[in-house]
Amino acid sequence: MNAYVSWFRPARARDVSVTFVHGGGGQGSEFLSTPDGRPGWVHAFLRAGFPVFVLDRPGHGRSHWREEVLGAALPPPSYEALHPRFVEPARHGGWPEAARHAQWPDHDPEAGDRFMASQGVMATTLAAAQRHVEAIGPDLFALTGRTVLVSHSAGGPCGWALAAIGGDAVAAILAVEPLGHPGLRHPLGTFADGLCAETPAGRHDPFGRPIAILTGEASWMRATNARAAAFLRERGCDVAHLLLEEHGLRGNGHMMMSEKNSDAVAALMISVLDRMLRPASAGSSGGNKRARSPDTET
Repeated sequence: MNAYVSWFRPARARDVSVTFVHGGGGQGSEFLSTPDGRPGWVHAFLRAGFPVFVLDRPGHGRSHWREEVLGAALPPPSYEALHPRFVEPARHGGWPEAARHAQWPDHDPEAGDRFMASQGVMATTLAAAQRHVEAIGPDLFALTGRTVLVSHSAGGPCGWALAAIGGDAVAAILAVEPLGHPGLRHPLGTFADGLCAETPAGRHDPFGRPIAILTGEASWMRATNARAAAFLRERGCDVAHLLLEEHGLRGNGHMMMSEKNSDAVAALMISVLDRMLRPASAGSSGGNKRARSPDTET
């Protein structure tokens, strides 16, 4: 099974990298640039000295979906399904917090179309998506070395599953609006094993390193993320739940890496990550232990 990884290394690089794991039907390009053409989060982390790896999960972006390997895929998403939720939530009011959304780059009338053009097919179940990323996990960590996983949305469960494979190779996790909490019934599957759709294949504790969850003020993910953070705290994990409005970042929706204040969100993430990596014990498998039995393809 293949995935596509692009990487970038600053001239004076830190000894820990950052690996971006996209969500749903998205792709790694979401972190390279914004829909209105500004530099994306990759550039902010490079300026901060991190080597950066950008994963296109199996079947996404530059890793073409092959049904004979990955199984069936859902149809490509429609404008009617995604555009109101991600681009114009305040106009459509699909959830109470949607009225606060104010950060989509609407000064560029084509930004919404560019976002939609980046969205592709995805697995028919969350369990299948998890298995796909677990299959490429060992090769991914051989490439990244010790790394911080920055996951987004449906890439969140994939991030936990990767951490169970990577163990001490995963220094920290920044989970941006990760999908899932224990028992959540999603159209693509039930979260039957904590924050994953099925028990991770890796033998390490998925949550045994510093974790930060980021949630936007105008997102429908607020309750889900709060329940995920509570689950981690109950396990005794090292976790912080960052509500962006409490840090002066107002009006963000689910695609905060694409929004007008994306640079400010990245700056907050980097400052939090600096604190997470500061202790000498960073990178060790702390927290509540639960043992579990150039561009390239990996």
